[in-house]
Amino acid sequence: MKTKHALKIKVVLALLIAFVTYSCGGSSAQDELVESSNYKLEIVDSLQFDILTPVLQIADVDPKTGNILVIQRSPTKAIIFNSNMEILVEKEFLASDPKGPGASLMSGTFFGDGVAFLGRNSVSIFNGNLVFQKVLRPHYASQMFDYTKKDIYEFTTESGEPRLVTFFGEPQTEFWAGMEEFYDEFNIVDVVDPAQYTDSRDTVFMPIGGLTSESRYRNGKAHYFLRPIFDVKKNVLYYTLHNDTTFFKRKLPEGEIIESYKIPFDEYIMFQGYSMGEAGEAEQDKPRDREGRVESVYHLDGFDVIFYHSGMKLSQMMNYRESPDPQKEFERIDYKKYLVIKDGKRVNLELKLNPKIQSIQLADENGFLYGSQNTKILEEEPEKYTIYKLRIVPDEN
Repeated sequence: MKTKHALKIKVVLALLIAFVTYSCGGSSAQDELVESSNYKLEIVDSLQFDILTPVLQIADVDPKTGNILVIQRSPTKAIIFNSNMEILVEKEFLASDPKGPGASLMSGTFFGDGVAFLGRNSVSIFNGNLVFQKVLRPHYASQMFDYTKKDIYEFTTESGEPRLVTFFGEPQTEFWAGMEEFYDEFNIVDVVDPAQYTDSRDTVFMPIGGLTSESRYRNGKAHYFLRPIFDVKKNVLYYTLHNDTTFFKRKLPEGEIIESYKIPFDEYIMFQGYSMGEAGEAEQDKPRDREGRVESVYHLDGFDVIFYHSGMKLSQMMNYRESPDPQKEFERIDYKKYLVIKDGKRVNLELKLNPKIQSIQLADENGFLYGSQNTKILEEEPEKYTIYKLRIVPDEN
């Protein structure tokens, strides 16, 4: 489906506030309060890390101190910087060390006065100096596939108690995706209270959020590798499933739905699923459309921002079967897009992300997005690792 937007821009709020130039010392994106009909993402600053590594992840930004939690992949390290980009503490994780995530460190979040790290099959709690406190292991089989997703967040209950939201690659069920029961027991994420965990018999990974009765995944078909794409702000879970068209907001820690809407994609190719049972496994080898997929979602300043790929029809893909590099052609045509959504409506005209950005890693509590640099467009190898800061601004074009 296609959605067209009028180009008319209506500025409805005049403010007696001078334009604020944002810097890495960081004013909030809320400093400029201009209401517009259309918005866009704009690079406003960058962070320079004097670290030579193939992958660097901004895992979290502490809204109280401005400290930045960074995860380095090779070697596996966690580093905490202050707002002036000075290293406060760092810790290398070894595969042989049982106290922590080991070499399978996936992501992390500031938690209380310390830090919580997500490993392949564990949550590790450290204090603010990155000294080990405890490790929690889920009581169900799990499988992590993606080292780049932030699948652990902190939130605070209404009574002020810190909790975690985690995802370990699979829902808490013993059924597999080729069975109807899988969709009955499917849950979105786990809510975790580390304070209640004293030994391995404690069950503190509490599942929340099932599939709704009208979910497209309840169509009698098998949908393999379902995963939530989510963000947490305050005590609200914002999410969709990776190839879904509905966006949800649930209250934490209970998990009840407080809002949902159809995502206003410009176009989005959907796959209806495989046959149930073993027949569906064989069907995976058959050529089919490249389905649309959601890469990440974020909530900031009252907007929902969704990064996605629309997909490609098989008939279009076949046009490139003789190409030297078909996958490169698919990525060129099915490029990454983004939506800025307000009250369920798309409010951005431009869909294509700035080519300087490779991927978005985080949305902080101050209205900034953090995106890794696309080094493929550079003529020379960069001397430092660059992370761009972006914000939502009015689009006056």
